[in-house]
Amino acid sequence: MSKVITHQRKFSFPASSVWDVISDTATINRQLKLSPMNFKNIEGVRHGQQKIMGMTLKWSEKPWEWSHGEWLRNERVYSQGFFKRLTGLFEIKSLGHSECEVLVTFTIDHRYPILAWLLNPATKAIIEKIFNQTQANLSNQATKTNLISTSSFEDWVASAHEIERSRISPKIVARETGQTWQDVLVKALALDQKNRFSLFFDAVCPHCRGSKISAPRLTELPKKVPCDSCEITFPIGTQESLEVSLRDTTIPAERLSVDFCSGDVSHRPTVVFQKLGKKWSHQLKLLPGLYNLKKKGELRSILLRATLDSDRDSITLSDLWNASKKESGHILDISCDIEFMAGDLLDSDLVLLESSSIDRGALMATEVMLEPGFSDLIPAESLVSDFPIEVGHRALLFTDVVGSTDLYYEIGDAKAFELVRESFLLIGEAVAKHRGLLVKTIGDATMYSFPGPQAALEAAIEIQKNNKHKPLKLRISLHSGICLSVGTFDGQDFFGDTVNICAKFQSEANAHEIVFAKSLIKDIDHDFWSKWSATSEEISFQLKGKVAREFELLRLKIQ
Repeated sequence: MSKVITHQRKFSFPASSVWDVISDTATINRQLKLSPMNFKNIEGVRHGQQKIMGMTLKWSEKPWEWSHGEWLRNERVYSQGFFKRLTGLFEIKSLGHSECEVLVTFTIDHRYPILAWLLNPATKAIIEKIFNQTQANLSNQATKTNLISTSSFEDWVASAHEIERSRISPKIVARETGQTWQDVLVKALALDQKNRFSLFFDAVCPHCRGSKISAPRLTELPKKVPCDSCEITFPIGTQESLEVSLRDTTIPAERLSVDFCSGDVSHRPTVVFQKLGKKWSHQLKLLPGLYNLKKKGELRSILLRATLDSDRDSITLSDLWNASKKESGHILDISCDIEFMAGDLLDSDLVLLESSSIDRGALMATEVMLEPGFSDLIPAESLVSDFPIEVGHRALLFTDVVGSTDLYYEIGDAKAFELVRESFLLIGEAVAKHRGLLVKTIGDATMYSFPGPQAALEAAIEIQKNNKHKPLKLRISLHSGICLSVGTFDGQDFFGDTVNICAKFQSEANAHEIVFAKSLIKDIDHDFWSKWSATSEEISFQLKGKVAREFELLRLKIQ
């Protein structure tokens, strides 16, 4: 017979703040000095082990279920220990802007009923301790918020638990210390820390966001990685599947699998809803924005756009999944106040809704690869890859010398080379001011990558202005779009349609000119472009191939 133990408490904090603390079950359990746990996945099922009062407890557990800011639930089935089954439910009810109530319910099936008299009061006492620790954490956070200060990476390391140091996210540390992730990486990889912290590339499952395999060099990672928990195999060349983290090498390997809770909720802050099984419905109140609906065993996802004016106020998930097999790639508009119904989902089907607007604090490998200057901190062999990596939208800048053949003939190779070298320095100085990254040089031509068209155009204009009175004349082409990168010992080399198009645009530029697609103007600051638009002219360009493509270009002459 099941025993239901409940306890509730009011908190003088917003429900959102209480959620952030109480959903981080691993941290609270560690602060309460509960026994650590070991976890492993066997055929897609998570198994845990823990020692309490001299007895070893072993269990399997279903995936956590939750609705962000409202409730979270976890169920364990024990094969060894005091219990047969244990279910925990945490519910948060907002009582206004700065107050809420938390109700905790544990449902216990005892293996040894004779011990119920001891275990039931102990369980209620643990709930009380959870409440007390939650109150303490909320108060500490409020104090820190009122203090305007920063701390060093060394301070963070000194106070962090070894679990936090076993896989360090530079962005999360930066957020907690008031620094940038660049500051954190520079400090961790500095000479005085070399023997302690190592940089790793993590292949991360796009569903559960768990790190499935890690390596200090990209060449040590397979091109495809299985996730047994989510029952999918995913490629690691996508932007969202390859992260960078730091490891504290002083932590013994046998302790790296130790944790204080499986903690799915706090590990996955972007997931606003996760539910298992069938025959349920749930009302969600979403913020406007884009969401990805995912299902266990399916690599694909369905893109939803929550709006305040959509009249679609309910969806049946099983019908939606079946329909998406026939029609994919489109965005489905839904109401922010939406009812999710399971429909004909199976008991084992796990569905989750992930927000695209929540920052989960992950440092993507592409961010490090494309950060100017970071190739000096990371060994070249670590960044070499034998597979292409998606780097997303990048703006490209190509430079080339006008009349280089005649130049080399007229003044000789040595003198011509000296002019080219001076030109490279001039280009590099302008590019560096606008966060550009050298991709490669090809003879006397160069290729650079930028975060966006605005930075690329500003750099191009500065290059031409600074080169105005130089004997060596330049032409520049720009383009923006999706790019692929492959790591080489000389740096990141870019490939793809965007690269090819930018190179072809070069033929339409003369000395002192910059050529780019007219469509880039939408990404250029209006006031900035208004200063230069009068000196530009529109031209048509046809890119030849099996299918000819037409482009409207702008040719900007820098006087």
